[in-house]
Amino acid sequence: MKPALVVVDVQNGWLELSEGLKKSVGEHLGHMQGFVSVFRKAQAPIIFTCHSFPEKGISQGSKEFDFFPNLTPESGDGKVVKTRQNAFNNTDLERLVREKGCDTVIIIGLSALHCVLSTYYGAYDKDLQPYLGRSAVAGPDDESVQAAEKICDTLSLRAVSQILNQDPKIVSMG
Repeated sequence: MKPALVVVDVQNGWLELSEGLKKSVGEHLGHMQGFVSVFRKAQAPIIFTCHSFPEKGISQGSKEFDFFPNLTPESGDGKVVKTRQNAFNNTDLERLVREKGCDTVIIIGLSALHCVLSTYYGAYDKDLQPYLGRSAVAGPDDESVQAAEKICDTLSLRAVSQILNQDPKIVSMG
């Protein structure tokens, strides 16, 4: 298994559209940051997606399009702008994953039953093995997050740290 981390749509604009999603992000942000931290320490590939949705005011160059201040790409991270829920649809995501020699994607971010789930199933169409990062997916309500984690294969932060040859004892659980 050679995983890439796919961070889905952690953009300011989505928080303004749903109080439930805003609350869920608050509950799961520490775990999202934990996954990013483990991948960074292992120097493993991280790819951020951002959803362009001008009809909702989320368009390139706007504050709403920007990533959460405490969860942003760094130089060397991949970045994909998408216009569909499935981040593999009409983007370079598959190419970026394959160029890094990866055969697996671990997906975190938002929203559980929309872009995250669509991207999860889209990975199968690209012959990539998908997993959700456990407790690192947000949704408009707890039921959405629980449903996504129930129907998808998940990996804990501790398991991912072991896969990436990091010391699981030093993993912060957010």
